[in-house]
Amino acid sequence: MTEFDPATQISDAMREEARQNPGGWVYVISGNFAPSDAVPPHAIVGAWKVDGTGEIVAGSFRKNPNFKPPPM
Repeated sequence: MTEFDPATQISDAMREEARQNPGGWVYVISGNFAPSDAVPPHAIVGAWKVDGTGEIVAGSFRKNPNFKPPPM
């Protein structure tokens, strides 16, 4: 089984999030956080740029240099 790579693969949930946030960013979060939870910066894997029409911009993924994977 191949591990999901957020820098090269975009899920349907990410596309839906982009449609709801035109002109913004879709963040890839590591861990289980509720929508109302504060996400610590080290739990953000990175983010995709979203254009003005709500589409993720191909090749725009930016890795978070401060990301720390959770312990196994």
